[in-house]
Amino acid sequence: MFSLPGEVEQSSYKHGCIQQLRQYIEKYPSLSQPPKLPTSLDFTLNVTVDPEHAFQLHIQLPLSRPDSLTHEQNEDLEEPPPPIVLFRCPTWMSRKAHSELVQRMPSGSPDAVLETVDYLKQECSLYLSGPPTSASPSRRQQSHSPNRGLVRVWFYLQSLSTRSKRDDMVNWASSYKLTGVVLAGKPGILCLEGHPEDIDAYMSEIKTRSWSDVPSHQKKISERFREDGPDVKRVFDDMREVTGDISKGGHRGNRGEMGEVRALFDKVGLGDVFAEVLGL
Repeated sequence: MFSLPGEVEQSSYKHGCIQQLRQYIEKYPSLSQPPKLPTSLDFTLNVTVDPEHAFQLHIQLPLSRPDSLTHEQNEDLEEPPPPIVLFRCPTWMSRKAHSELVQRMPSGSPDAVLETVDYLKQECSLYLSGPPTSASPSRRQQSHSPNRGLVRVWFYLQSLSTRSKRDDMVNWASSYKLTGVVLAGKPGILCLEGHPEDIDAYMSEIKTRSWSDVPSHQKKISERFREDGPDVKRVFDDMREVTGDISKGGHRGNRGEMGEVRALFDKVGLGDVFAEVLGL
């Protein structure tokens, strides 16, 4: 598979990692130590549907298997971990249509990237050839509205513990240009900063793909508070998990000390909002 100029976007750091990995593979086993690499290599793929419409895929190529697998399980697996493909909702597509396409996307295959590209190009062409909706302004018009601004949304989870799902919350946020924090435990907190449509698309992706193996009655996450208006500014530089920064209490050590959590948010001027979210 060869790409045209502008089709692939990747950070210089990840590009350097690929070069190190290629050199290691070419010289193996003469090199005794493998290079230090991130847990995954990621890039953005810009796919053209027609001269006026395109969409983006955020691709993650895992370089290691989940820590939950035993040594014996790792030995039994012959195929590498499948790639993770995230479909960003284009400005010209409705959230409902995007959610439906995401649920039917190919996954779990080593060829998932090519399969997804072919699938989405076909489905997007069909979507664009359908009758236009006149009930509301187009997403393109909405996204370029001068009143379009940042929001900060707080989500409450009765419990958040699974490591892989917490990692997805952190790792997938960048493809939607979101910043914020994840706090695992009972309760779990997810704070997101970004544009409303990006947050909605991100949450749809989390629920339909990362949580695809979770029974619907256990997907208990509720929006507790939303900050909007011209005064909302980002206070986080990226998306990160803060669970490890907080002391644990409770019978099983799965409840963060709320005083420490509030102090963390006090540092960025959000202590009172956090207290309102939890009803402290």
